[in-house]
Amino acid sequence: MSILRQIFETLREYYAAEPDHQWWSDNPIEVILGAVLVQASTFRNAGKVLNRFREKELLDLQKIVLLSDEELASLIRPVGFQMKKAARIKALFQFILEHSGSDLDRYFARDADLIRRELLSISGIGDVTADNILLYAGQVPVYMVDTFTRRILLRHGIAAPHANETQIQELIHRELTPDEEPYGAKLFQKMQEFLVRLGRNFCDKSRPDCLHCPLCIYLPEGGVLGIPPKPLPREPQPMTPQSVTETAVPQVPPVPPPKSVEIPGLNETEQKIADAVGGEPVPIDDVVVKVQLPVHIVRATIAVLQMKKVVCQVAGNQVRRV
Repeated sequence: MSILRQIFETLREYYAAEPDHQWWSDNPIEVILGAVLVQASTFRNAGKVLNRFREKELLDLQKIVLLSDEELASLIRPVGFQMKKAARIKALFQFILEHSGSDLDRYFARDADLIRRELLSISGIGDVTADNILLYAGQVPVYMVDTFTRRILLRHGIAAPHANETQIQELIHRELTPDEEPYGAKLFQKMQEFLVRLGRNFCDKSRPDCLHCPLCIYLPEGGVLGIPPKPLPREPQPMTPQSVTETAVPQVPPVPPPKSVEIPGLNETEQKIADAVGGEPVPIDDVVVKVQLPVHIVRATIAVLQMKKVVCQVAGNQVRRV
């Protein structure tokens, strides 16, 4: 199981108790329009404009193309840059109308790379907007790399530090193949929804809450953005007669390690790591020391054990047996 598939399953389980979120409308015209409106703006302001189009029954390719530039600019004023965006929307909708004959199903049934190149040829339509239209309006399995996706994958060491959007998209397409799921493009839609939620709730730009984040077990050793690694134990100091008198405490015999209890369905590595996690919370760093395996293998295996309900994550980057 790839690291991105593990992350997807972890987030799907984490958000399972929350209601499904309708990320974009089912109306493809609304999605295409919204993809342009939200540029350099906010979803809230874009939503205000989309409400205007709904109320005036203008969510139609031909109706939008027939609006004058002034009428369109007036309608979209809340999102800012209204004159530029009005021209952009007219050009985009005119192009789609000419190439689809108002049949969007036929338009999006063509080759995805061809559609993407066509969209990018329109002034003001960049990678994010084009992929947004493909994924949410056309239900085409093309992942839209947004700010949250880039930030989260870079911080977890999954994407290279200087990777661009194209490289990150290729990585996601390689490790999260929609064919593995019965719902095709919705795999990418759900993944993006999860990462946007995670970015808003935990992975802040300057103050990430890594200790409570459900993906903390996937962080590289040492954490990110000023979150210090666990301090190394201090070297034992030689005891002097005076220090023995002042600081000596009764020696407690070490607790023997728990006996291995074989758990059905685990492979050798999973069993080894499960044995290293007891009923009391234990830092993941300590598990790494016990099992003498690379950090990334331990973290990935712990994620699998979480899905198998063998261990659970607790605060402070710690785990314990269920």
